[in-house]
Amino acid sequence: MKLKLQQKQVLALSTVVLLSAGVLGCSKEAAPEAKPAANANKVDPSAFPIVKDKVTLKGFARKDAQLGDYAQMALWKQVEEKTNIHVDWTTPALQDATEKVNLAIASGDLPDFFIKGVIPQDDVIKYGSQGILIPLEKLIDGYAPNLKALLAKKPEMKAAITAPDGHIYALPRIIDYDLIGIPRFPMLNMTWTTKVGMQVPKTSDDLYQLLKAFKEKDPNGSGSADEIPYSAHNLDWAMRGLEGMFGLERNLDYYTNVDSANKLHIWVTDDKYKQLLQYAHKLYAEGLMDKEIFTQTDQLYFGKLAANRVGFTPLLTAQNAGKFAKDYKGITPLKGPDGDQLWNMRQDPNTGGAKAAITKANKNPEATMRLLDYFYGDEGATLLYMGGQEGDTYTKAGDGTLHYKPEILNSQKGFAVEVGARTIWPGGMEFGYYTEKQLSPMMEGTTRPDDFKTVKDYITKNHHSMPLLAKEKQDQINGLRTDIDTYIKEMQAKFIIGDASFDTWDKYKDTLKKMGIDKLEAQYQDALNTLVKK
Repeated sequence: MKLKLQQKQVLALSTVVLLSAGVLGCSKEAAPEAKPAANANKVDPSAFPIVKDKVTLKGFARKDAQLGDYAQMALWKQVEEKTNIHVDWTTPALQDATEKVNLAIASGDLPDFFIKGVIPQDDVIKYGSQGILIPLEKLIDGYAPNLKALLAKKPEMKAAITAPDGHIYALPRIIDYDLIGIPRFPMLNMTWTTKVGMQVPKTSDDLYQLLKAFKEKDPNGSGSADEIPYSAHNLDWAMRGLEGMFGLERNLDYYTNVDSANKLHIWVTDDKYKQLLQYAHKLYAEGLMDKEIFTQTDQLYFGKLAANRVGFTPLLTAQNAGKFAKDYKGITPLKGPDGDQLWNMRQDPNTGGAKAAITKANKNPEATMRLLDYFYGDEGATLLYMGGQEGDTYTKAGDGTLHYKPEILNSQKGFAVEVGARTIWPGGMEFGYYTEKQLSPMMEGTTRPDDFKTVKDYITKNHHSMPLLAKEKQDQINGLRTDIDTYIKEMQAKFIIGDASFDTWDKYKDTLKKMGIDKLEAQYQDALNTLVKK
């Protein structure tokens, strides 16, 4: 299967959204140019091993709950054999990583490199301009043949990871597989649908009628009215599960639509958004939407799925419903009252913090870049995702596809924990370049490939993530959004619950206008222009 839904946009890359508060601390001074290390001539620019005499580097990464000891991972043992580079790891737990990074930077006791997104996107430009993270573009040119080739083929990628001062301070994760960019699918409990004697809905009205039947006809057979017709992880995911029926996108990671001419519009004062809120209010008032949606936690939500209490939900994979997984199936996105049929659950899988960055403390930046570049090639990417060599953790079929061994895929420890003992991708934020070849094996036995087929024709087409912005521009956006976002969320809840009448809609619009919603839209349009014109 080769899915090609506008790859150029799905590749809108990892540091594309290095946008927010960290830019606030940026110095206007240019970052110091990285100078070649004294032993640079000992580094092979393209072949292996990378160095003849073993080099030891200090690496810093977060240790997600699924991961084992980095020093014992098959990944790093095999990489050391390949490259002749040994890494001494500092790996604080995920919840402690930010604090430990801050301590390392404040004390000056820096590692040679960071990976796994431990430098938040907010801070990359700040630390780059301060010289804590070194510019990487010359190192890429001389010591990263895989990444250099990718950037030459995909100039939009290079533009996306380049800061306003012209430097690249962090390396991306590049996912070249459309399915990964869809974090939720419209999942319907087909068993319930059959029990209440109805068909799979095709429109927003069909959905309403089906949800009513779920509430009234005891499809889980518990004998009590404990069914939750519509639920989600939280209110935002619940709203996103409905927004597409009203033609509303989430472009540039905000409440924006972007048309084919790249004209942007913030839609929170539009009539279509009002229609959405009225629909959501109707569901909530009639007990068709989860009453705990405003305070929902993942633990509560997954508990409801596992207890066979949920009828329709935006969900990553049916397997999250435990023993009721086979009851759920992804359906075609529904048409709204005006004929809109969109699934706006599209995200850039490459966004987030610095997937890899080299610090000023590094005495071997050339060797480090060669090490990191290994994972932008097929061999290194396959090793990182499969956690070992062919025959060890996976097999290769006659058609070239890779398959985890059954004892890995169906481990009693859990697949992610089993793989996480060998490699670093569980938990996300890995660096490198990955395609369907490396990514499809982890979906074996799940419904995700089939669910993707149901939504792929309805996904936001002209999709973008925020570009890197200069400090002044980002200050303006942050300043406007602080109060505007708070007001939007406050009024959204009030309209849905019924604490605010829709008779006050004009007052709501006027308030947002006074708060500067038009100015914010102009700032987002300017931001988009810098991206599409690069």
